[in-house]
Amino acid sequence: MAQPDIADLIERSAEELLRLWVEAVRADNGITSDGDLSEGGLIDHVPAVIEEICEVLRAGDVPRVNNTRESRVHAYTRFRQGYRARDLIRESSHLRLILLEHVKCKLRFRASVESLGAYHEASRTINLYIDEEMRYAVSIYTEEFKPV
Repeated sequence: MAQPDIADLIERSAEELLRLWVEAVRADNGITSDGDLSEGGLIDHVPAVIEEICEVLRAGDVPRVNNTRESRVHAYTRFRQGYRARDLIRESSHLRLILLEHVKCKLRFRASVESLGAYHEASRTINLYIDEEMRYAVSIYTEEFKPV
């Protein structure tokens, strides 16, 4: 199993993963910024984020500024919606955990060195992708409020 195969596993379940993510965000009492968002407002760019993660996995790329555009759009949209920075980080963490758990469950019965290696590489890519979003979020939240 290679990273493109893992991208396929994620893509085939994208709607379910999105539903699980919405449930996790709505159930997280630590996230207070989502209360004013409709379902569509909450979801906004997350399907595109999942799709972009799959593209990065298929290409075997390392997430960088040039291939994580949707994550930056998502972070900036949250900022413009008045989302608190810590809430954005929490919701991004939920997405990370849901994706990693999904891949783990799908590969659970393929206990081989190859599938373990693929899981490790996919996990690394997913983690680095979410980290890129968080780095961008930190920059927009802190630079916006710098004293002049």
